Amino acid sequence: MIKMKQNLGPRLKKALPYIIATAVLYLIIPPILIFAEFYVANGSGMLYMASPAAICCAAIGVGYFYGKKSGRDPIMPLASAVLFLAPMFVYYNVTAWIYAPIAAVCSFLGECFGAVNAKMRK
Repeated sequence: MIKMKQNLGPRLKKALPYIIATAVLYLIIPPILIFAEFYVANGSGMLYMASPAAICCAAIGVGYFYGKKSGRDPIMPLASAVLFLAPMFVYYNVTAWIYAPIAAVCSFLGECFGAVNAKMRK
């Protein structure tokens, strides 16, 4: 378990690979679904509308692996919420702001599952 009195620098350094993975997933999932929508599906827009749900699943996955390695830490959910703001303005509009706290909650849940799984395996 990470102590909250620990400096932000080491905690951020430990979380940096997971933050980068989250940013890449947040920026790559909507174009993949847009490509699949226009070139594979019928063009109804339903895959593109499912991309916030896919982003939340990515937040759960990255949070799980972070929680499995580092335990629970509020850096990853906050980073997930802040990192969603870039795709929000690029792929969606301002009304998608509600998915930022949802991504934070999903990341926190993934962290909790990962931390519990790591404790059970020890």
